[in-house]
This record gives sequence, C-alpha cells and structure tokens, in this order.
Amino acid sequence: MPHVSEWQRLLKELREFHCDLQLIRYIELIRAALDIMDDSDSSDSESQSDDSTSHDSDQMSLTSHGSSSSSDSSTPDSLLSVFLSSEAGPGEMITTSRVFAEFCCAIEALHDEVEKTRTLCRPPRSSRAPQLHLLEEWSLDHPEKFRRKLRVDCDVFVELVNRISDHPIFYNASNNPQLPVPIQLAIFLNGIGHYGNAATSEDVAEWAGVSTGTVYNCYRRVMIAILQHHDDVIHFDPLNSSDQAEREKAKRWVEERTCREWRGGFMCVDGTPFKLFQKPGWHGEGFFDRKSNYSLSAQVSGPKT
Repeated sequence: MPHVSEWQRLLKELREFHCDLQLIRYIELIRAALDIMDDSDSSDSESQSDDSTSHDSDQMSLTSHGSSSSSDSSTPDSLLSVFLSSEAGPGEMITTSRVFAEFCCAIEALHDEVEKTRTLCRPPRSSRAPQLHLLEEWSLDHPEKFRRKLRVDCDVFVELVNRISDHPIFYNASNNPQLPVPIQLAIFLNGIGHYGNAATSEDVAEWAGVSTGTVYNCYRRVMIAILQHHDDVIHFDPLNSSDQAEREKAKRWVEERTCREWRGGFMCVDGTPFKLFQKPGWHGEGFFDRKSNYSLSAQVSGPKT
C-alpha cells in the first residue's frame, strides 16, 4: 500500500468536507422546493374545500412535516446535524446563514493554505550556545586558545578582516543584513582549521550559534573575498628582495621548531596517505592514523637551498 503523506491526507479531508458542504446545499434546495410545493398544494385545497376538509388537510400537512423532520433527524451526515443546530432563523435556509458561509470560507482558505505550504509541521529548533564572544576575551588574555580555534594569531586575523571588509560580496540590498565580516571570517577559519566531525557544518553552526545555511554562506563569501587577493599575496620570486627576506624568515622558523637539517625545507605540503597492507613490525603503532588505518604520508618538500 503506497504511503500517504500528511499533506496529501489533509488535502483529501478538505476535499471531502467540500463535497459534504455541496451535498448539504443540494439537500437544502430540495427541501425548499418540497416546502414550496406543499404550500401551493395546501392553498389550492383550502380554496376548494370546506372547513372540515381544510381541517383534514391541516392534519395531513402536520403529518407530512413530522415525517420530513424525522427523516432529517435520521440523516447520517454529521455536518448536516451540525448545521441544523446553527443560527438559522425560522424561514431562513441553512446554506444562506452566516455560520454556513463562514464555514465554507474557512474550508476554502484552509485548502489554499495547505496546498501552497511546503512544510506543515516545522521541527523544533535545535538549541545552540554561541561561543563567538569568547574569541574577544581570548585574544586579550589567552591568545593560544584563540589560535587553537581559528588557527591564526590575533594580528593576522585583524589584518585579514581589513583586507576583505571592502569586498562587495559582504554588501546587499536586503532588509536582513549579513553578519559582521569578523564573525563570518571566524566561522570560515574555524571550519577550515579542523577536520573530521569537528569540521562539519552542523558542528560549526552549533559553535557559532547560527544555522547551517549561514555557515555555507560565510564559507562562500569569505573564499570569494580572499581569492581576490590571490595574485597579491601568493607569489614567490627568487629575485625579489621581499620574497628573499620572507624565505629566510621561514627557514629560521623551521630551524627553530625542528632541527638544523630541516632548515632548507621551508615549503612542505602533506599529501594523501598511502594505506599499508598490514601493521608494520617496527614501530607499528606509529603508522596508525586518525582514520584507523596503517599508512604512510607522502610529503613534498621545497628546495633546500
């Protein structure tokens, strides 16, 4: 048996209610026509008979009206029984009463609303506790925590904000303004600075206190703004004095953090890990990576000059 969605079920019930209303209108018109015919027959009989005959006709009319009311009370239609107890006065048709008209309008309006609604029951919003306000405190008192969350120093973060704030991607003509550029950059840096479950849009959204759609928009806008400065900040010219000074600075940093032999490898990029057939017999646990595999990582090193 095919599954019937809640949206289809509601539309079906509303159409059934509409058919019931049309049936009530049809029954009401038939009753009105029968009443008119009974009134015309009774008036003709009164003009052509004496008092006794008119008395008998009155009894017959009472009997006929009693039978008609009993037949109405035995009608199995539930909507009809509801409208029989409505505010329709004597001599007024039920289908022309105010209650019936309001009910018909409510059914039509509800049908239109259900038909154009894409989500009938919205799921409850997940609770989020934003932690963006901690970044400002960490930038002053705990720069290591700031660096652990955004993977850059505070001065680098401020410089990035100054570089991309003037990009037109952060401006629009909508009544709903965007998030400030520092917040969008913080969301972007937090996402690209982590991996695995901590880098999913849901986790970043919970950390920033925004929706997953906002996280996606922040990623897209910040990346567009940063790529505009690609040719200005990403370059390497051995003949340029500023590039030579930057290269020497990187070499000193590598030597201080590792060893003197690694001084020349100032440009290193981690590549894709290669899975091993089995656990190595020598220091095997050292080859166990975060994806629960034994692997060797390929690394590309720059010129050691």
